[in-house]
Amino acid sequence: MISATKPFVKLHRYDQELVSDIQALNSSGYKRDDIYVLKWNPDKNHSNQRDNYYKYSKHFEDAVGDFDSKAQFFDNGGKELRSKLEHLGLTKDEASALVRELEETDYTCILAVRDLKDNIIKMG
Repeated sequence: MISATKPFVKLHRYDQELVSDIQALNSSGYKRDDIYVLKWNPDKNHSNQRDNYYKYSKHFEDAVGDFDSKAQFFDNGGKELRSKLEHLGLTKDEASALVRELEETDYTCILAVRDLKDNIIKMG
């Protein structure tokens, strides 16, 4: 377990707004080790989820800007995302609910921040 407190999480699209949020966090003193981008990749799910694949492909937006050095990045299927969210401090039910919402909406990733203290980024 990385943290005893729950991380701040925000559903996102993999786009310029995500990059802006990460830059705002970095400007406020948050380091790469505190910021996680968990991108849902339906290709990495074991079951055949063609509908999700096409939804994901149609709504995919590029994040403009290099943030590999500014945030931890994970590109995985649902099971791995749930495990990572649990590792970050969410309960199994919370992690499952977040991944399910990610799969059922047009969001493509989750921004998770450990110990978010201020209203640095818009809540959603």
